[in-house]
Amino acid sequence: LATTIAFARKIGKVVIVVKDVPGFLINRILLSYMNEAGFLFEEGMDIVRIDKIARDFGMPVGPVELIDEVGIDVGYKVAKILEAHYGPRMRVATILEKVKAKGLLGKKANAGFYIHEGKEKKPNRDIYGLIKSRGNGHITDETALKRMIYIMVNEAARCLEEKVVDSPKTVDIGMIMGTGFPPFKGGLLRYADSVGAAAIVKDLERFQKEADLERFAPSAYLLKLAATNGKFYN
Repeated sequence: LATTIAFARKIGKVVIVVKDVPGFLINRILLSYMNEAGFLFEEGMDIVRIDKIARDFGMPVGPVELIDEVGIDVGYKVAKILEAHYGPRMRVATILEKVKAKGLLGKKANAGFYIHEGKEKKPNRDIYGLIKSRGNGHITDETALKRMIYIMVNEAARCLEEKVVDSPKTVDIGMIMGTGFPPFKGGLLRYADSVGAAAIVKDLERFQKEADLERFAPSAYLLKLAATNGKFYN
């Protein structure tokens, strides 16, 4: 391990050490964010709006854009592995399977959620016919953002609880360097501390009632922080 870390640092990489679990750290957290974008779309939100909300927060690309970049077949395969291991809370949004089944694999196929033409892209209107919206799209930008970000915070808390990583700092370094999480917010868990665990738990419990009991169930780690007015960083 020490030799591997030394080599990685020698070639200019930032290194974090994680436990060997499905999704490790970054994919496990990031897939929940991308998957939530799928659920928001199924509830009637436009993909351009979803992506803009995330970019306005500071993410380098929106979650739907990221799905196309990764490749819908690849993202779906990883998401199904996580669902098989972690259960109903990682249930894959139906739209991902339907888009994959249509052969719309993302940027590499020039068509996914977006139609890609060189460096330009536009929404692929064909995908809107693949679902019967479960809502009317009347989700506020604030609620959509909280759903995408807080579901990541909750999964990161579980990673700490399960000792997948040794500290909140490791999570934040991984998220900044591995996903482009906005550095000016200090990292995912620094941002969570700025909001407060109690406020995050309150919103997660609201989302449980409005959207999904299992997907938004607050982790034991987060519930403990909320109950003691604690923070990820002491």
